[in-house]
Amino acid sequence: MIKLMVMAAGVALAATTSSVSATAAQASPADKAAPFAYIGSDGRIAFVRDGNIFSIKPDGTGLRKLTRLGHASGPRWSPNGTRLAFIDRGNLWIMNANGSKMRRITDAAPAFTDGRPTWSPNGRYLAFIKTQRRHSFGYLTRYDTVTGRFVMFTDKIAPSRLINVAALAGSAVAWQWAIDATGQGFGSFLIYEGAKAQCPAGQRFCLDALGFGQQNQYRNGFPSAEFLHSTPTRLTNPDWFPIRPHFGTDVLTTVENCAVTPCAHRGLKLRITSATILPGAYEGVWAPLGDRIAFVRNVRGQPRIYTLKISPVAEFTPVFLANGTEPDWQPTSPFPPRSR
Repeated sequence: MIKLMVMAAGVALAATTSSVSATAAQASPADKAAPFAYIGSDGRIAFVRDGNIFSIKPDGTGLRKLTRLGHASGPRWSPNGTRLAFIDRGNLWIMNANGSKMRRITDAAPAFTDGRPTWSPNGRYLAFIKTQRRHSFGYLTRYDTVTGRFVMFTDKIAPSRLINVAALAGSAVAWQWAIDATGQGFGSFLIYEGAKAQCPAGQRFCLDALGFGQQNQYRNGFPSAEFLHSTPTRLTNPDWFPIRPHFGTDVLTTVENCAVTPCAHRGLKLRITSATILPGAYEGVWAPLGDRIAFVRNVRGQPRIYTLKISPVAEFTPVFLANGTEPDWQPTSPFPPRSR
C-alpha cells in the first residue's frame, strides 16, 4: 500500500482563472534565487511533426526545424532554455536550443526504451522512465549531466529494503520544486504514473509524487498518491505550474477515458482537483510565466497545437499555432538555475 504524505488542509486552490492569476502574482524579485522560480519570459515552443522536432515563436512566426531523421519525439526544454532533451528511436538525446551539438545519452533501445524526459529544477539532472521491451512498466531513472552517471530512484514502500520506483511504460514525468500551504519551500518532487507497488491494489490508474529534500537525492524517497482511480479515468502527461507550485494540486494533466482503445482524450485539468476544461484537448503544458498554456486538439484527424491565455484576463478562444504534437514551452530567463 502506498503511504500517503500528510498535508495541511487548504493546500488545494480552486481551479478558476482568478486563482491562476493569484498564483502567478506570487512571484517577486525575492524569488529570483529560489530553486523553483526562473522569472524571465515565455520563449519558443518546441513540438513534433512527422517525426522531427521543430520550434516556433508563440505568435506563430520563426519556424525552425531542429531534427531531420524522422524518429524524434518528446522534446523538453532545460530550465534555462538553452538545451532540449528528446527521444530518438527509443534513446535519450540532448541538443542545443538551435538544434546544434546533438548528443546521444542512452543506446539500449530497442531492448530498453526511454520515456519522455523531464529536467530537474536546477538543470543538472534528467529523469525518465526506462522500460524493458514487452513490459507494461518501467523504472524511474536519473541521468546526471555533469558526471554522466545513471541511477534508479528508490522509495520507502518496503521498510526493510529499497524499492525501485515503477511507472507505466512510455509515460511522461514532471519535476519541480514545490511549496507547502504556508508558501515555504517544501521539497523536490517528481510526478509520474505509478505501476506495480506504486499503485495500490484495486486502482487501475494512479498519479504519484516522489519527494526528496534536495534535488540531488534519489534514494529512499517518500511516495504519495495524488490521484487514484479504479475506473478507466486516467490523468497523464503531467506538467507542474512553473512558479511556486503548491504540492499535490498545481499540476496540469490530460484527462483520458481508457474504457476504449486507444484511450480517448477528454480534456485538461489545470489542477488535479479542478474540473475538466477544453474537451478533446491533450498534452497540455504551461508557459514559463504561468500566463498561458499550449495544448493539442485533433481537428478532422489532424493534431493541431493551440495556445490559450489564462491570466490575468482569460481568453475564451484558443489560438492556432501549428500542426503537431508534444508541445513544450521554452523558459528564457536572465537568472541561471541554482543548485540545492
